[in-house]
Amino acid sequence: MPGGGRRLRRIDRHGTIGPSLTGESVNTIVGDLAVRAGVPNAGTVTAHSLRAGGATVAYAAGVPVSVIAAHGRWAPNSPVVLGYIRAVDRWRDNAMRNVGL
Repeated sequence: MPGGGRRLRRIDRHGTIGPSLTGESVNTIVGDLAVRAGVPNAGTVTAHSLRAGGATVAYAAGVPVSVIAAHGRWAPNSPVVLGYIRAVDRWRDNAMRNVGL
């Protein structure tokens, strides 16, 4: 966001922008939406799940890790971003799949 500041803010039914949402309120919103959407194990879904899910989907789509790190505001070349990228299909994404074993 140009100029910095919080990206998630309250907006009332009249479109008035209010204060920033807290981490706890974002977790509540994400969890409630997961339940309403019928997501399996919805009780374990948090806003942090969005961070890991976004990194995973971007990586699966071929986005370079350096770009994912920059978007997620991880330090350049940080190995931490790799911990957020989940194996989507452990058989398809198996590193030994094409080595003839």
